[in-house]
Amino acid sequence: MFMVFYFTGCLVAVLTMLCVYRLMDVERHSHPSRLARATGHFDALFARGAASGDFRLPSGVSKSLRSPIKLEAFYNAAKNLADDRRLRVLLDNQEELIAQQLRTTDKTVHAFFAYALADLRLRPRREEGYGYLMFKFLDDESVYVRENALKAIYSFGDAGLVARSFAHLSAMGVWHNEKLLTDGLMTFAGDAVWLADVLMERYDELLECYRNALIAYMGLRSIDSHDEALMEIALGEDVSCDTLCCVIRKIARVPSERNLRFLEGMLRRHEEGDEWEPAAVAASGLGRYEGNDEVRELLKSTLASHDYYVRKNSAASLVAVGIDQGDVEDVYELKDRFAADAINYAVWRDVHV
Repeated sequence: MFMVFYFTGCLVAVLTMLCVYRLMDVERHSHPSRLARATGHFDALFARGAASGDFRLPSGVSKSLRSPIKLEAFYNAAKNLADDRRLRVLLDNQEELIAQQLRTTDKTVHAFFAYALADLRLRPRREEGYGYLMFKFLDDESVYVRENALKAIYSFGDAGLVARSFAHLSAMGVWHNEKLLTDGLMTFAGDAVWLADVLMERYDELLECYRNALIAYMGLRSIDSHDEALMEIALGEDVSCDTLCCVIRKIARVPSERNLRFLEGMLRRHEEGDEWEPAAVAASGLGRYEGNDEVRELLKSTLASHDYYVRKNSAASLVAVGIDQGDVEDVYELKDRFAADAINYAVWRDVHV
């Protein structure tokens, strides 16, 4: 019996030691530990490069960047460098980094490399090699690879490359989220007007999502040089409802006589149609014409629209433009319950918000 207990105790001790060793080995090879060691290795390489003036990585190190952890470590170390040294690292290793990306099919590696390029920012210098690689990444079926490739392309500040990318994706029939596209355009590192001009030149080649993102971008950047063209597009017979609303929002941002006539036309044209959105958007945009009697009367007339959102937005804009008790009584005289409800709600909201 003693021998049984003895051997059992020895077995438990051995198993405990194995478990402890295993836990230590897991910790030693865990992602945070490996990443920290790899980052330190790149820090040392870049420090030697700064001392020698040669930032080229050894061949074996370059090949290791096909590993997600090694690539993340490279990014972490490069991000800590001063701008001029970071640029040297990216440019001195450009050919080899591109070659390694082309040799792997790992979508995680591609997506992270594109993200790293966007965040490390090559501007103000544009490099055709990285631009070529990111353009090639746009053919990937992964939305993460495409989105990060677009982010990198925006960061290069090359309007021509952005336009070619949008046209290429459109030709392939690849739709992309409009909000992501607009947010991406807002990060463009080059001249905003130049980007708008180049994209408008290729407007007819673009799918609707890229067109709408461009229109929203011009609105956010207050680029008005293409407003006449946009209004002509809005008056076309084949324009989609989404694009039409994008144009109306863009034009409504700046109050002017010309823009007022456009908004009035959109409101009248669509207030009783099957598509209520353009009229509702136009009614909302008229709220910027504070103190304008003509706009006040126009909005009072649309309070009786059959569509709830047209009434709601007209009432809110009417309050923003400015109304008195006489205007409220005019609405009540319409004997339209919906119009009365709309103006009552708008007035109450204006008082209590």
